[in-house]
Formats: sequence, structure tokens, C-alpha cells
Amino acid sequence: MQRHNFKTNQTKGDDETILKIPNTQLVNQRVSNLSRVPYSQVKQTLRFKHDDIDKIPELVTRIKDEIKNTFSDSLITEGRPCRVHFRDIQADHLEVVCDFRFNLPPTGDKYYDNRQQVIETIAKVVKENGMAFE
Repeated sequence: MQRHNFKTNQTKGDDETILKIPNTQLVNQRVSNLSRVPYSQVKQTLRFKHDDIDKIPELVTRIKDEIKNTFSDSLITEGRPCRVHFRDIQADHLEVVCDFRFNLPPTGDKYYDNRQQVIETIAKVVKENGMAFE
């Protein structure tokens, strides 16, 4: 929030653009200042073919272990979700959900670099497990 008056609020986005928001639009809205949040989340829903159902248990274990080993300095494992679970069987795919929390604010280059590295790590483990995304 850069400026606040009786009619509008002015804020600067991640891309440095200034956004003016009328107070009438904010009255019934929940607003969060992500730049002040100390933790971030990387959550992915992965889809696989039914033929891979027997490979899912090993995949789940390997993803969780690889994320814990690779991100040991920033991954939160106590008091916050650190999950990889076989969540669902749909008509056309299987679902595995990965949900990790980190000691990084959810904005800026560090967050996006971390997010990219998490996704790359998941993809590497999927490939090493002889699977492909659906």
C-alpha cells in the first residue's frame, strides 16, 4: 500500500505498476500483503495414466525424500504441511498432490527460483521413476 485516502488506495505491484483501487471495491474484499508474509507454498497436482498405479507408492516416497534433501535449508517440515499423497483415481487419470511450505516470502525472484527448482525436482523424480505426466 503506497497511499490511502477516503476514496482510493494506491498500491504498487510486483511489476512496479501503480494500481489505484476505489475503496468501494475493497469494502467487502479480503486483502493480504504478501510482501509481509514470511512463508510460501508450492503446491502441484500431478496427473498420471492408470497403467502407472503400481509405481505411485514409490514415486510418492521418492518425491518427498528428494524435496527434503534438496531443500533442507528452507523447507518447513514441522507444524506445516509437507505432503506428497496419492489423492484420487479419476476416470481418465490418477492424481498425486505435492504440497510444500518454505521459509521464503511468496514474492520476488527467490520465491520464483525456488518454485521452479521444486517443479524441476518433481519432474526429474517422475522421469527417473519411469513415468510421464498425463
